[in-house]
Amino acid sequence: MKQMAQHQRRPISDVLDDAVERYRRAQLFEAADVAYRRAERKKDRELDAWENALADGLAEA
Repeated sequence: MKQMAQHQRRPISDVLDDAVERYRRAQLFEAADVAYRRAERKKDRELDAWENALADGLAEA
C-alpha cells in the first residue's frame, strides 16, 4: 500500500479507500452475476416445462 500511495502521490488512506471500494463493487457484481445466472436457469426450466406442455399430442386449433 505504501508503495502504491507513493507511486500515485496520494495518502495511504485514499489508496486504501479506493481498494475497499473496488472490492465492494467486485463483490456486488459477483453477487449480481450469480443471481442473474440463477434466474436464467429458472427461466429455462419454465420454458422447458411449457415446451413439454405444448407437445401434449393435441392438434393445434
